[in-house]
This record gives sequence, structure tokens and C-alpha cells, in this order.
Amino acid sequence: MIPRWFLWLVAAAIVFSALIAGRSYLIPIAIALVLFSLLAALIDRITRIRVGHWSVPRPLATVIGLVIIFYALFLMVYVMSSQVEAVIAASPRYIARMEALLSQAAEFFGRDIAEDMQRALSEIDLTRRIPGVVGSAGATLTTITLIVLYMGFMFVERGAFQSKLARLFPNSDQSLRVHGLIISISDSIQRYFSIKLFVSALTGGAAYVVMKPMGLDFAETWALLAVLLNFIPNIGSAVATLLPAVVALVQFDTLGPFVIIFFGVGAIQLFIGNFVEPALMGRSLNLSPLVIILSLTFWAFVWGIVGMFLSVPIMVIVLIVCSHVPAWRPVAIVISRDGEIPAAGDLKG
Repeated sequence: MIPRWFLWLVAAAIVFSALIAGRSYLIPIAIALVLFSLLAALIDRITRIRVGHWSVPRPLATVIGLVIIFYALFLMVYVMSSQVEAVIAASPRYIARMEALLSQAAEFFGRDIAEDMQRALSEIDLTRRIPGVVGSAGATLTTITLIVLYMGFMFVERGAFQSKLARLFPNSDQSLRVHGLIISISDSIQRYFSIKLFVSALTGGAAYVVMKPMGLDFAETWALLAVLLNFIPNIGSAVATLLPAVVALVQFDTLGPFVIIFFGVGAIQLFIGNFVEPALMGRSLNLSPLVIILSLTFWAFVWGIVGMFLSVPIMVIVLIVCSHVPAWRPVAIVISRDGEIPAAGDLKG
């Protein structure tokens, strides 16, 4: 008789191997599911807009939602691409300034280490890396095309989902439970990303207000990165603070701008991350902080940067599913923040 724990161990190893081996196939699907959930939430909100007795028809709301999503993506790509040439043009000045700083800090780091760092800086040539960037952009375009196609088919399948669910679970009580579980997952993911998007935009805008008056180069890029990196728990906010601060240290001859940008952006990250976001999230994100860090580490190893972005939504799904399966409820209790999880019947209907 094979022990049950051994079977679970083998199953976990198979799933882990499949996640790594199939990452090129699974990542676009995961991103498409997240964007589909966001777009569905946006469309539902638009359809609730009323002017007198008239409300926005769903087909028109779908078109408006698609336009908003793709325009936001276009703005992100435009901001990044418009500053590529400026980054290449400014790189020699930054490298020279960094070499001067390393020379001044040779006594602190040690002359050997400083010389090695100077040698590495002197070998940086962004113009030679452009072909690699172009190739990466081509692969990214292919991935984006796949994501758009997946989203399109998801919208096509959305209309027939209810009838499929009814045929899959003829028992009405069981069908209601499964439907409630799906609605709970969808609502939780939509709420998480909606609040996170608002908080991230607020963080990026406030950081831009600090960086732009100081004359920091590429302030728009750093603000956009602050928006994106805010989706990565804990680590993202630290990176979003350090990047513009390091650029300020290299760009300016005095420490004043570096101090203002480092403490200004850092204070924004701390205030929004520790007060504004928890107030908006409330108990909707009932995950243990330790579980969030472990999930971030695991999914970063499995799926890289994309895994870091998706680590929290994946754990939210795991928490909800485990809380509705009696045999898995102990897992939900362990990964929750306070051990309080909804009963299996709380989400019926």
C-alpha cells in the first residue's frame, strides 16, 4: 500500500515540473485570465452607468472597455519607447559620473573592487545591446498577440458558460456552490486588481510630483515603473524607490536631490503601502504576510517577473478554493492572516 503522503509528493513534483516546462504556454494564459477578469469588471461597471432611463448597452460597453485597456497599454509602451534614445545618449555621461564616484569611494570599497567596477562600467555599450532588445520586443509582441487571442476566445465562451455549468452539475445545490465559488474567485481577483491599480497609479503620480520638479532625467519612466513595480509585494516598492534615487546620485553633483528623491519617494511608498492600501483592501486580502513572501519567491523562481506579479492573485485563488473544499480547509486556515475564513456555504447563489 503506497502511503498517501508519497502520492501527494509525487503529484506536487509533477505539477511543479509542468509549471516550469510549460511556462511559455501557461504564462500568456494566466495573463489573459487576469486581463479578462479586469476587462469584465470594467465592462460591468460601464453597463451600470445610467442617464435617465438609458443605460450603456453591453456591446458598446465592451468596445469602450477594450479602448480603455488598449489605450493604457499604448501609453505605457509609448513612454518607454520614447525615452530609449535619450537613455542611450545619456549613458556616457552617467558612466563617466559613476566612474568618478567610484574613484572617490575607492578607500571605502577597496581599490581592487573599485577598479573592477570601473572596468565593468567602461565595457557598457547600449548600442550593442539594441539588437537583443529588438529581438526581445519581437518575442513580447508574439506573447501579446497570444494574450489578445486568448482573451477573445474567453469572451466568446463567456456567453455559453452558464449553460455548460448547468449541464456539468445537474444537481442544483452543487451547481449553486460551484457558481458561488467561481463568482467569489472572480470578485476577489477583480477587487484586488482594481484597488491595486488605483493605489499604484496614486503612487506613481505622487512619485512623479516629487521627481519632476527636481529635474530628474526620465521622471516619466521612473513613475511608470513605480506603477508597475507596486504590483510586486514588498520588493517592488523598494526597487521603485532605489532606482530614481541612484539615478539622482549619478546625475547631480550634490547630494541634495538624491536625499529629497530617496526620502520623498520612500515616504510616499511607506504611507500608501501601510495606510492607504490596507484601508482600501480591508479584509478582502486575508493572506498571511509570510505566505505572500513565500509565494512571491516561489512564483519568481517558476515564472520569473510575471510570476512575481501574479503571486498574490494565485494565492487568493488558492485560499478561496481551499476554504470551500472541506478536506482542504486546514490549508486555507494556515495561509490566511488571522485564520478566519468563510464557511463553505457562505457564497451560495
